[in-house]
Amino acid sequence: MNLKAKLFLSLLLLGFLSASPVGADSPTVPDISKELVCQCGCNMVLSNCSHASCASREAMTAFIEQELDRGQSKGQIIQSFVRQYGEQVLSAPPKRGFNLMVWVLPPGALVLGGGVIYVVLRAWVRHGRFSQIHRVVPAEEGDDEYRERLEQELDQFTEEGFR
Repeated sequence: MNLKAKLFLSLLLLGFLSASPVGADSPTVPDISKELVCQCGCNMVLSNCSHASCASREAMTAFIEQELDRGQSKGQIIQSFVRQYGEQVLSAPPKRGFNLMVWVLPPGALVLGGGVIYVVLRAWVRHGRFSQIHRVVPAEEGDDEYRERLEQELDQFTEEGFR
């Protein structure tokens, strides 16, 4: 290796070593509150519960603060709420088991519906392209009698109206 390559590698290594590791942000009460539903009956996300003095919101928030002070992780705190209240405390269903249908079924239905609409519209367009073209047939000699009769009936209809 030449001197330039060694210098470049040493500077690159020095840059990697001097870079401070990016630590994971410690969870906060608002972060955890966004993932839980308030248990006062309002069915709102805990961070958005709009009751002025909601005892449930205050108790849940205090519990989150207490657990964060004890050094619990976000997942551990959420699991303690799930153990206490069940999965209905989660603002979004977990992506496993039967709840996976909530995540898969709506997009799948949209794709399937879009496909059906595409196929139907394509068939309609194709049918319209290949349908018979109506052509105007020149009037024959016997058509004069029918035209006069049609004009008489139309005049009679406009004068008398529908029977």
